[in-house]
Amino acid sequence: MSRVTAVLAVLVLALAACSSSSSGSATPDPAIAFCPALDAYGKSLVALEALTPTATVDQYKTAVSNARTALAAVVAVAGPFAGAQLNTLSTAQQQLEAAADELPAGTTPAQAEADLQPYLQAVTEEVVLTYNAICNPNPTPSSAS
Repeated sequence: MSRVTAVLAVLVLALAACSSSSSGSATPDPAIAFCPALDAYGKSLVALEALTPTATVDQYKTAVSNARTALAAVVAVAGPFAGAQLNTLSTAQQQLEAAADELPAGTTPAQAEADLQPYLQAVTEEVVLTYNAICNPNPTPSSAS
């Protein structure tokens, strides 16, 4: 899961830069609240990804629950600002939660990590896509142009 950690670390740094900028317009920019909330959610995913081989299944479940709480904060400030992409992100989070809930009590940390990794990767990809679509002040040019 180290590739996922690297992607999340880059995302967290980029989101931190996004949250410090201001548009200077009279109308409040919805990104001012949304981007820091998305950053906090990304950090909760980093914490989940960073669990060590000595972590218990309960620690994995708690980390997933913390991510759910952080996503709720994103949803609370998103309004119509992030519509469809937020729906996709929420679906990916729900799938991660379902996978964590299905971990049996005797699951080893290595098994928990292996079982949750594809779901964590899907959530991470959605966070990156959402960030790039909404918070990235310097998006990479499309290869289609």
